[in-house]
Amino acid sequence: MNYKKEDLIELGERLFGHLYNRFGEGLYSSHETLKKGDVYLLGLNPGGSGHTLLGDFMSKTLTRTENSYLDEAWVNGQSRKYAKGSAPLQKRIQSLLEGLDQNVADVCASNLIFTTSKSSNDDSYNFGFAGTFWPFHQAVIEIVQPKLILSFGNSRLHSPFGFLKSLYCEDLEKSNFEEIDSGHGKWKCYGFKADINGRSTAIIGLPHLSYYSPNKEPVLKWIKEFSGI
Repeated sequence: MNYKKEDLIELGERLFGHLYNRFGEGLYSSHETLKKGDVYLLGLNPGGSGHTLLGDFMSKTLTRTENSYLDEAWVNGQSRKYAKGSAPLQKRIQSLLEGLDQNVADVCASNLIFTTSKSSNDDSYNFGFAGTFWPFHQAVIEIVQPKLILSFGNSRLHSPFGFLKSLYCEDLEKSNFEEIDSGHGKWKCYGFKADINGRSTAIIGLPHLSYYSPNKEPVLKWIKEFSGI
């Protein structure tokens, strides 16, 4: 199906409207990023206990003008409030995208799972639950047509990259799977290419940006070369 951005509200209601009374968030970027672009950025899920009902957030999908990584003032677990766009994770996202020659405000960004949790180890946050939201992401990918799906977090069990690998890249011998040193201890960066919606798409997983600074020239160069952005 050739999805348009106007289809997303109805699609969300149909796929996971039963979760609309829970805390959560959908797209982290402006509705204006629902157009063709090079990168689709994915985290795992919104952190913390949440303060917005998922249904309320989703209702603004086509009118939202804010970008969570630029325009929100985040509070960390110790109740420290940062200025808009200045929390450590926000700044690392900004730095990563700028290092890839992307305008942060123009990059479509979301989370694999839309409902909040305090920990990615929550038993409900498994790949079966992620599958509830994946058809919505497929629709977004149909609209954006990214060359690259960029995941921050690349663990096997608790990351968007792990989920996508389980869907599209189980047989490493037959895939074009790559890994490089992250430039931080023993951590690695991983990548493979998959056919999504009839287009070859690079999927790259970085260590989680809560702990990892991606501004390393070999890593940025590899991402650009591997994805063709």
